[in-house]
Amino acid sequence: MSPLRRWWGVIPAALLVMIVWPQRGFVPIWDGNVYMQCVVDAAANGLNVHSLRCGGHQSQLYMGLLALTQLASPGNLTAIVAMNLALAIGALGAFAVVLGRLLPAEEWCWQRAQLVTVIALHPLIAATLLQLNSDFGVYVFFAMTLAAILVRRYRLVALAGMMLCFSKETGALVYAVALGLHVLFRALEQKGSAGERARVVVREMWPSLLPLLAYAAFLTWWSATQGSYAVWNQGIHERPAEGMHWFDFDDVILRSYAAIIFVLGFAWIPTSVILTDVALGAARTARRLGDRALPGVDGHVAGYLTALTAALVYLLTVYRTWSFPRYFVVLAPLLLIVAFISLIRLGASVRGRRYSLAAMSVLLFISTHASWDPVSRRLFGTFSLGEKSAYDVSSIAHDFRVIDADHLCYNLQFTGFHWAQDAMYAAMKPTAHTTIVFPRFNRWGLWAPLDAQTFERVARRDGTVTPDYQDEATIAAMREKKPRELWLVEQPNDGDTLAVQKLHHDYADADSVRYTAGGVILTARHLVRRDTQVLP
Repeated sequence: MSPLRRWWGVIPAALLVMIVWPQRGFVPIWDGNVYMQCVVDAAANGLNVHSLRCGGHQSQLYMGLLALTQLASPGNLTAIVAMNLALAIGALGAFAVVLGRLLPAEEWCWQRAQLVTVIALHPLIAATLLQLNSDFGVYVFFAMTLAAILVRRYRLVALAGMMLCFSKETGALVYAVALGLHVLFRALEQKGSAGERARVVVREMWPSLLPLLAYAAFLTWWSATQGSYAVWNQGIHERPAEGMHWFDFDDVILRSYAAIIFVLGFAWIPTSVILTDVALGAARTARRLGDRALPGVDGHVAGYLTALTAALVYLLTVYRTWSFPRYFVVLAPLLLIVAFISLIRLGASVRGRRYSLAAMSVLLFISTHASWDPVSRRLFGTFSLGEKSAYDVSSIAHDFRVIDADHLCYNLQFTGFHWAQDAMYAAMKPTAHTTIVFPRFNRWGLWAPLDAQTFERVARRDGTVTPDYQDEATIAAMREKKPRELWLVEQPNDGDTLAVQKLHHDYADADSVRYTAGGVILTARHLVRRDTQVLP
């Protein structure tokens, strides 16, 4: 075996590090800021089932891993990024194991390597890694669970499954589906009566049931002893079960989900391959023709992965909330793998498959910092970030009054909001008495302490200064105690202009400055009270 062939696994890991590591100073915004604060606070105040229930989710084990990186120095974002990178590289190794089971022959080595590289370059992986959230934990521990299932190492399945179940509620769902389908496929492989098959499978797989038993016991304890729902709800529905839409296929949120899963950021390419394969298979079935060959492919593993993908596509879209791409990060690698199976079934040549994977790698790599997919631009529309444009992911469901927030976390363009704020604060050099106003409907997760020397946004609490952050409503409530001057921050994803209109009742424009970084342009309006004399 050549050295290059032996070390091919380093390539996708190195590419992911190359994409993510330069952004290690990014301070999460929007929902990511909530998770960041949760992790930092837990490290500073004590790790327990309550402090690590971040964002209202049962995320104790994954968030606990991140909190461990903060024990020595709370607010050290580089340590968090390093931990997430290590987990992501572990997930890539797990997908390599999965592909080794799917395509076991040595002749598939290079195509397996290409597939892992395509998975590593998917922009949603990098975005979910940097923007702290529990869905990334679901992604990495799902990959590890899937690999352990396919190699039938059920104690490892139990270990990875425990981490998966306590990353987020959807992690428990994903684990139950992955394990349940595996039990079904294993039972079908056995001989004998149904009872004999069940006994053989249970005797072999019993350790893998422990995560589900532990999760059920934990939820029972929580419901009996705590004053909140055991699973995430956050007031969207009166009861969590009301968010379930099992057979409602005429729903705007579902249409938005489908567009994110099957179209966003060149996802329409693997989707088109799969649909072509399905259509041809249906036509052959109608004509009573035999099954098409899958040379070199383990048919049982291919069937299992295809069934798992179909089941998760349905089940992950049953609960309807917001159109955040990170909800479906586990589907990104599965769609790519199933599309590759379809390419083989469609009779694509070895050269054709290699060129297809190489082209997909290039498309996804470029998409990491650019929203240039023509199909996605047509479906979602775009809006200007200032120097660049982004897909208007919320355009289908219109689920927020801002144009987009966590919807933008499908590639790394959203990090420009952080870097543009850093440029603004560095020029402004605010103190604790500097009033900085963000519009009420677009301030979520943006108020952060600043380094007292550089004025960069930071996560730590020592050596910092925190400006007097306000919104237009809190300013109006101050009445005669309103500050003499303030700076209103206008962002490209502001969904309304009410903030400046309300402030103009008491304030006049003095000047404004535009700040640019990462393709994002922010405008800071300097407003002074109308009863204050302004020197020229």
